[in-house]
Amino acid sequence: MSAASSIGASPVRHLIALSARSLGFLKDVTLHDTGYVDAVLVHGRFDFECYTEDLFHKLALAFPPSLCTALPSRRAEFLAGRAMANAALQALGQLTTEIPIGPDRAPVWPKGSVGSITHARGHCACFAKGDPGWQAGVDIEAIASGHALESILSMTTNQRERDLIARQTALPPDRLATLLFSAKETLFKGLYPVVRRFFGFECADYGRPLRTDACGCT
Repeated sequence: MSAASSIGASPVRHLIALSARSLGFLKDVTLHDTGYVDAVLVHGRFDFECYTEDLFHKLALAFPPSLCTALPSRRAEFLAGRAMANAALQALGQLTTEIPIGPDRAPVWPKGSVGSITHARGHCACFAKGDPGWQAGVDIEAIASGHALESILSMTTNQRERDLIARQTALPPDRLATLLFSAKETLFKGLYPVVRRFFGFECADYGRPLRTDACGCT
């Protein structure tokens, strides 16, 4: 059963209207079945070239003061992410869909819900669930290459993980390295609301229990 049929037709109509109001900024916005009860994933694409300041008003989304000095590209990313989050919350039947920026710059989700937002290279998504007891994380990454791939391997993986990436044959090394980085980013997003401290990539070691205490997080 698809997410659209299990949640209802109204969220689908909202996604169609959302894309229309964005005047080409948002494209291919879709609602996905997560396999979990009362949980949705909304994914779409956004076009930097179609971004204008008045889109916040057209999409009925708040423009936070912290974005006043941000570059247009950052504003576009924020708008796309919040649009996906707004759509996800509406699909869950949430009446309050504004998601302010907290003191630690993390999204503040309405009471009774939890979620995670991501955007990269013109793609944006939000996973949301109507259960604040959950820890939610989602991440989108472009396949790394060149200096970006070197940085992932040197800064976010340990020697054991690099050896595994080098010797396996299921996926090309660039895809597997990017996937591992994305998994660690997703884990951080899910755990940060619990530990409320930043912890490094070394805390998530593939094949070993997570040790946030070893990195100063208890």
